[in-house]
Amino acid sequence: MPADLRALHDEMSTALAELDRLTASDSPDHIAIPAARLRLSRASGRRRRLVDAMTTRLLGSVSPADSDRLRALREINAAQLHASTSHIGKWGMRHALEDWAGYCEASKRMRQSLRDLMAEDRRTLYPLLDRKAP
Repeated sequence: MPADLRALHDEMSTALAELDRLTASDSPDHIAIPAARLRLSRASGRRRRLVDAMTTRLLGSVSPADSDRLRALREINAAQLHASTSHIGKWGMRHALEDWAGYCEASKRMRQSLRDLMAEDRRTLYPLLDRKAP
């Protein structure tokens, strides 16, 4: 499982970098933007499900302090899901293309929140998973 999470982080980082590049442009790429968004959305969903499974599995076998950190990560994960859903709902492709500058700014904030979430995974889960690995 640790390797799976690292692979998903790599996949998300690649998709985030692609969106960084695409949103740096003065005009949207009508083909590449939806494809990059879809790749990120799928990887993010797989990451969320994996993190939920990992935290559930780990909660019964770690210290109370680590349990608190895992529960906090689950809360952050749920908040990110809500924020992502709101972002996608507000910034459908038609709206993103009509207000490219607004979308780029909103996308930048969302991308940073996903990077922050992956950093929290690394701080919270990686040490616990590395200790549990055979």
